[in-house]
Amino acid sequence: MKTIALFSSIILLFPACKKDNNTNTYKVKYVVTGDSVNQFKISQGATDEFVKADFSGTKDTTLYVPAGTDLKLDAKANNHNLVGSIYVNDVLAVTGTDLDSNQDNKTEVKLEYAIAVK
Repeated sequence: MKTIALFSSIILLFPACKKDNNTNTYKVKYVVTGDSVNQFKISQGATDEFVKADFSGTKDTTLYVPAGTDLKLDAKANNHNLVGSIYVNDVLAVTGTDLDSNQDNKTEVKLEYAIAVK
């Protein structure tokens, strides 16, 4: 009898663990690549966050946000090349590059993307 009760309770737990495919939550990954990056700021709606900067190479951060969220990326570096990208659900949504065309040895990439409400 104990086995039946245990088995029944396990079966009842499975529907509670089922993933909801109708969710309006999106995986957002911000990526910055450059040399001497000194600012990596991300925004979701009215919330700004600074990711640890002062790096060379590539750094990324991933968050989960609801539909209708405005996304922003603001990156700065003291070098000749800076690339910033925003991915939504692992698909490139927007990217930008600053090649320091004015030769001032300062680069900045500002990106914006809005996740539409379905």
